[in-house]
Amino acid sequence: MYFIGNFQYLSNQQSTSETERRHGVFSMMVQAGTSQEALEMFRDRLTAFRQSSTFFEGSCNIFISQLLEFDQVPRDHATMLNFRSYAGDPMMPFIGCIVPTEANNSCTIHEWKEDQPTTEGRADNLFLTFEA
Repeated sequence: MYFIGNFQYLSNQQSTSETERRHGVFSMMVQAGTSQEALEMFRDRLTAFRQSSTFFEGSCNIFISQLLEFDQVPRDHATMLNFRSYAGDPMMPFIGCIVPTEANNSCTIHEWKEDQPTTEGRADNLFLTFEA
């Protein structure tokens, strides 16, 4: 199976300067036998990024928003993933569509509430924490 994890992160880099605050989104992809194996591979890779790069500096919380599972990848057409529509300030809510099609856009509303990302008003799951 193919798994794509969609994540959001928030770091405390603003403790030295408000302009250094970091938050963002990213996706990861892996081929694994089960969703649990995929999640473990995501954790391992994120830990490696933390140790070998400037990603996720300081204290950092990583939240998983979605875990997509595919048994095959289309060969006759491209599939759109993670369409996002933003209005105004970057901290404002945004509309995200995971795998939109002509028949169904499957859009959800994402926003931050008290340093916690939410999807359709439900808190996203804390996936991994790095301490400074």
